[in-house]
Amino acid sequence: MKNIMKKGMMALSASLLFLAASGTAHAVITAGGSTIHNAATLTFTGGSVTASVNVGVNTIASAPNITVDLTAQSVNGGENATYTYTITNTANGADTLSFTASSADANVNGVPGINVNNTASNTTSLTLGGSITSQANTVANTIVIPAGSEVNFAPGDTINVGGNLYTIDAGGITPGTIASTVGNTTTPETPTTIAVTPVGASPAIAVGGVAAGTQVGEVQTFTVVITASTPTTPGINGTHTVNLTGNTTAVTQGPGGTTVSYTTSAGALNETVTTVLSSNVGLVKEVRNVTQGVTTFAATGVTAQSGDTLEYRLTATELTTTANALSSVMTDEVPVFTTYVPNSTKLNGNPVVDGPLSTLPLTSANGGLSVNSPGAPAGTINAGTSAVVTFQVTVD
Repeated sequence: MKNIMKKGMMALSASLLFLAASGTAHAVITAGGSTIHNAATLTFTGGSVTASVNVGVNTIASAPNITVDLTAQSVNGGENATYTYTITNTANGADTLSFTASSADANVNGVPGINVNNTASNTTSLTLGGSITSQANTVANTIVIPAGSEVNFAPGDTINVGGNLYTIDAGGITPGTIASTVGNTTTPETPTTIAVTPVGASPAIAVGGVAAGTQVGEVQTFTVVITASTPTTPGINGTHTVNLTGNTTAVTQGPGGTTVSYTTSAGALNETVTTVLSSNVGLVKEVRNVTQGVTTFAATGVTAQSGDTLEYRLTATELTTTANALSSVMTDEVPVFTTYVPNSTKLNGNPVVDGPLSTLPLTSANGGLSVNSPGAPAGTINAGTSAVVTFQVTVD
């Protein structure tokens, strides 16, 4: 029911049209939370009598306007992508909206973790104030709404007034009083006034600048955190496409009214696509004969005699230009017919502490060695870089 618009200070609210019980379209011009007061008077010879009745106006369900700060992010498997959603109430009154998220996944091992987290109350629902102005404002930077419809508006709240954003001033809400009848005297309603300050590029409100019938909806934000699963194939990125669904508590007009759901759809501006970067690491193992004064490493053709010292070099390179290889652990065993040279292991040229009893740190018994490229966190080989491990043995 609402056009999906990119997050911004000037997001316009669509016209509030609802289907009446008769099946005809009816423009909502009365705020939920307001009270319809009607008094009838009978006069007779020698006196009069007045009877009155109140009717409370309910909120009519309307799908919220949902926008998101980012529509795409790229992360490594196991990392988080955080999206901030802005929700605008488009109903004629206050409504509580509940939110769920689901994903469509490609080239990944399983679904992602999805945490829908309201930044204000740590829940998956929001209660947003809403109203319809009852008359044009007579004071600059104020709006006028029916008494009672200010429920869930509070100082500091951000509200959308006819497509522009404003913050409710401290002490800016002056509650009105609903119409009432005491005896034969009926007192008209005193409307609620709200003083506001423009947000960003929104214009100041001139006297008469907000006409009667203008929709007023509270705006709040919450985050959705996507924890990416691991890619299926090294070097091929995966994706998590997440859609958010908002459900109203209020119902539509007429008998048998139902709640309204708003679900983001494929290609929409508020559908998020998280790319899971797939690392692809190559490993090269080389050796050189230190005793023979050889300075270059080779993968083949190296010879040795008993008592010679050999130095092995293992180079792990992240072959993609985008992904980082995470939780990288290298294992190797001391070759048969050789003895490990204590304290000879280095990572990127820096000494590595030996395992128990001066053993090679890379062995499976020692749990392998966590490796990283220079300057990267432990276990991380950054895209396009290498982790280099060297160690020495002597030929028995």
